[in-house]
Amino acid sequence: MRLKIFLIVLKLALTVSFFLFLLVQVANQAEPKAAQQWEIYLKISPTSIEFPSADPDLQPVIMGNPPVRITISTWPPRREWTLYIRAEGHLISGEGYIIDISNISWRATPQPPFNDGTFVAGMNILLGTGKTDSKGIQEGEITFFFRNSWNYYAGLYRQSVTFTATTP
Repeated sequence: MRLKIFLIVLKLALTVSFFLFLLVQVANQAEPKAAQQWEIYLKISPTSIEFPSADPDLQPVIMGNPPVRITISTWPPRREWTLYIRAEGHLISGEGYIIDISNISWRATPQPPFNDGTFVAGMNILLGTGKTDSKGIQEGEITFFFRNSWNYYAGLYRQSVTFTATTP
């Protein structure tokens, strides 16, 4: 899954791309008299968002559009789940320029079970934990924000972001 984020600084294109890799774990759970299989599925959409161009003096934080929709499904229903998000490193351009990944943060809804946060390079961050409903579904939204600055060089920036969903 790929998430592209576009940002224009000083009327020069600064493109930030995230590659979202979905790690979904499926396992079997043995019970004393019978084996019961359980599953967890994770859907992330859309595959791209954009940050509109803005003057950092007038708009120091830019909201990405549209929000990212998350759907967690479990079988059987009413199963506990945990969701992590991880940026594998900082934003890096083809020319070697770096923007610290901590310039990207998010707001998540509903709260609970989802949490707001800020990326830290190479660290799993708890995005949420809860239990699916009677249909085995939990939905949420993440809105990403980019801390705008005149100090960024224009260019195409990339970084991998991983979502990991698990159930105990």
